[in-house]
Amino acid sequence: MNSEFLPFAGKIIGSGMLARAFRPVFSEEPGTICIYAAGVSNSGCIQESEFKRERNRLTGALQKFIQADPFVYFGTCSAVDPDVIKTPYVQHKLAMENLVKTHSRHLIFRLPQVAGKTPNPHTLLNFMYARIARSEQFTVWSRARRNIIDVDDMASIARQFITDRSVRNITLNIANPVNYSVIEIVRAMEIAVGKPAVYDLVDRGSVYTIDVCEATVAAERAGVVFSQDYLSNVTGKYYGNLT
Repeated sequence: MNSEFLPFAGKIIGSGMLARAFRPVFSEEPGTICIYAAGVSNSGCIQESEFKRERNRLTGALQKFIQADPFVYFGTCSAVDPDVIKTPYVQHKLAMENLVKTHSRHLIFRLPQVAGKTPNPHTLLNFMYARIARSEQFTVWSRARRNIIDVDDMASIARQFITDRSVRNITLNIANPVNYSVIEIVRAMEIAVGKPAVYDLVDRGSVYTIDVCEATVAAERAGVVFSQDYLSNVTGKYYGNLT
């Protein structure tokens, strides 16, 4: 990265968890940045109408903000997960990435499981919380590992790239350098909720690598620390006082 930074101002499209994470430090005064934080939020979605809605909205935004520097889009780290690479959602996200790449000053951030305050019941952590809080049985893949990052940390890291004019037309992973087994995540959630989980363990899942070399450097610049207690801190932060 170089020292030529942009003011953090422009337009945020969206009203969900990702969009809200940027608003406290983002000025919607005249600026060049466009952060597109909208679209299909359910990774289990199979409805073509939902995918078409995002495609149309994103196409319109790319045309409207053709001069944006940069135009930011959020993809998914599941693009390299062999368990879900062929699902309609991941295939859709990859198609949207290709659409964004037509913009002359784009940035694509692929994200893992993002922890934060959201009513979306389809996130991994919200799903686990609901099942554990209600003592409902669920299935855990014994060989699966998942990457968890706090939405606030994601936004801090992303800002390092967004405001640096030398970082453009690239796809970057913003993720935790540690992948947790799903059983580890369940145990952290049990502590946060204060109740034991009721689950069936099945011999499924795979391990895949997320390249976080550049994100790790940006995290250091942003003051983000992925400590040994990161998972428990994140689950405690967002789920520890809900029951």
